[in-house]
Amino acid sequence: MKMVVDVVREKALALADAILQLEEYKEFVEMEQKLKEDEVAQELLVEFQQKQQDFVTKQLSGEFDQELLNELTEIQSKLNARESVVNFLEAYNRLLAVLGEIVDLISERINLDLSEVYRR
Repeated sequence: MKMVVDVVREKALALADAILQLEEYKEFVEMEQKLKEDEVAQELLVEFQQKQQDFVTKQLSGEFDQELLNELTEIQSKLNARESVVNFLEAYNRLLAVLGEIVDLISERINLDLSEVYRR
């Protein structure tokens, strides 16, 4: 005899499989791949992450580096001008909106705000 928790797990997997079939998910995967294939965007992302880490490290030690902040802003502008980045972010946000709606439906039904639980 199946335990109730096993039935719920099966339904969760069925939900995950249904999500894999969503247009929003398929588009997200496609845009993610295009972003990975965009060498310029990848180089900019690496550079941005390194400079961002430097900036945070300096901030934590009480130093504010305006020049580094300007460089970060410039890199971010270059990233925002790349079609692959814009398309990825739009697809990502559309997928998050659908997933958020699903979490909201479950939260409402079980009378527990799941998004609040996971923010902790």
